[in-house]
Amino acid sequence: MSTESAVIQAPPLPSWVDSHCHFDFAQFDQDRETHWQYLQSMGCAGLIIPGVTAATWPKLIQICANKPWSYALGLHPYFLDQHQPDHIEQLQQMCHTHTPVAIGEFGLDFALPPSTFLAQRNLCEQQFKLAKQHQLPVILHARKAYDEIAAMIRRTHFQQGGIVHAFSGSVQQGHALIKLGFKLGIGGAISHKRAIKLRTTVMQLPLESLVLETDAPDMTPAFLATKRNSPISILLIAHIVASLHKRSLNDVIACSNHSINQVLSASVRYQLL
Repeated sequence: MSTESAVIQAPPLPSWVDSHCHFDFAQFDQDRETHWQYLQSMGCAGLIIPGVTAATWPKLIQICANKPWSYALGLHPYFLDQHQPDHIEQLQQMCHTHTPVAIGEFGLDFALPPSTFLAQRNLCEQQFKLAKQHQLPVILHARKAYDEIAAMIRRTHFQQGGIVHAFSGSVQQGHALIKLGFKLGIGGAISHKRAIKLRTTVMQLPLESLVLETDAPDMTPAFLATKRNSPISILLIAHIVASLHKRSLNDVIACSNHSINQVLSASVRYQLL
C-alpha cells in the first residue's frame, strides 16, 4: 500500500456570467484588469454591464471593447436629476452608432419621492418605446413598482422581453412578469437573514426563469466581508438558489446562462456561451 497522500482535486468550476454588474464604476478603476483576471480564473465567462446615465455611456463602451463584457445603455430613475430632455435623443443615436445588447438600466423606483413619479413614468415609457423600435430587450429597475411596470409593458405592447433586476416582489408578481417574457434577477439580497420572504418566493418561482446577478459594486451580500461587492458573489448566490430549489450548483448556473442567452441572443454584440 502506497504511503503517499492522495491528492484530491476539486472539480472544475462551471462557466458563469454575471447578468447585472456595474464593472465600469469608479470602485473598480484601480484594479479592473487584475480583478477580471481573478474572475476568469474562477470561471467567469462574461459580464453584462448596464449604463445608468448619458455621461457614463462613453466610458462604459470603451472599457467593454475587446472584452467578453456586453453593455446596455439606459437612463436610471435614481439619477433623474442628471437626465436632460435630449438624452433620449442621444440614446436613440447611440443605438444606431453602437451595439448595446439591451436598453437599460431603466424603470421605476417608487421608493423615491412621489414628486418624481410623473417624470419617472415618462422617461420609462420613452425607453420602452425606443427598445421596441430597435427590437432590443430591456434591463429593468423596479422598486415598489412591479405592478406599474407590468402594466406599462402591456400598455406599450412591448414584446422583446428582458431581465427585471434585483427582483423582490411576490410570487404572483414574478409569474406575471415571467408571462410577459421576462427573466428575474436574483442577487445578494437573498443572502440576508431578514430575506425570509424573498427566499420563499424564489423557491416557488421556476428556476428556468431566474438569472444570477450581483449589482457589483453595490448590494453587497451578507457573506462578503468587503464593502465592495464583486461578480465573484455569483458562485455563492448560486449555492443559495441551488439549496432552495434542491438542484446542483451546475444546474443553477446552467439555467442562468441559458436564460441570459435567451434574452440577449438577438443582440449581435452578445456572444453566446
